[in-house]
Amino acid sequence: MKISTRLTLMVVLLLAQLSALAATVTIEVGDNYYSPENVTINPGDVVVWRNVGSGVHPTVSETSAWSTFIISPSNTTSTISSLAAGTTYKYYCSAHSFVSNGTRQGMIGSITVRTVATPTLAARDLAPTLSVYPNPSRGLVTVSVSQLSAKSDLKLRLNNIIGREIRTVAVRPEAADGGMSINLSDLPAGMYFYSLVQNDKVLATKRLILQN
Repeated sequence: MKISTRLTLMVVLLLAQLSALAATVTIEVGDNYYSPENVTINPGDVVVWRNVGSGVHPTVSETSAWSTFIISPSNTTSTISSLAAGTTYKYYCSAHSFVSNGTRQGMIGSITVRTVATPTLAARDLAPTLSVYPNPSRGLVTVSVSQLSAKSDLKLRLNNIIGREIRTVAVRPEAADGGMSINLSDLPAGMYFYSLVQNDKVLATKRLILQN
């Protein structure tokens, strides 16, 4: 294999890895402050400013990395991406910062882009996925959950076709080790929807057919 071909392949693999690790980093803009005001991100990450206050914040890059963002009330957002690796971008609100003795103070912040991507929380702690089988079923089903950790607080919620909650059960550890059995033979035959729920947030919803 030619050296140029090898280099091209290495670049493609590196870009694929960076893409897999890419995440969205949110900076909340409140009344005259950024939170967090200084962040460190991976190459390829996207930064989103989300306004949570009542003020108007024209956010300016000291290095002209982006145009001024006018972040206004009503939970508006502004986004930047494609920041260069190994670079720190300082920014400030032109309406709520000031220069004193040659130093900018007040509502300021910075974005530091790592030279090499490191695994983000999302990459380390992959979202669990759910499957229920057999499907169709005659009542006795097996629940299998991947990426189930000891800290997971997951529930399986079953709704009928009109959205009424029929049953909710806690997902036990055996769901990740051979599967967790649930008997649904007491339910009428028909179509149902089962959801994986964590802290009242639905992670996934799929369809289940019962032929009881």
